[in-house]
Amino acid sequence: MSYLQCPQCHRTAWVQAVADDDAACRHCGAPLRALSRGEFAALTGAVRERFARDARRDAGRKRFVRERR
Repeated sequence: MSYLQCPQCHRTAWVQAVADDDAACRHCGAPLRALSRGEFAALTGAVRERFARDARRDAGRKRFVRERR
């Protein structure tokens, strides 16, 4: 699986396969670049820390539950 990042708006995309032509960012249209293993590891760690911090802050809130209509 390839991990790509937009150099302008820093959004990240995970794709199963990359075509021969360059992929463009859906947000700003800039060409995406491949992330190195180190960059990907840092990004993954930061996201996990953020989710853990948010979970501790809102410990009583139910997660991933649909609201009744």
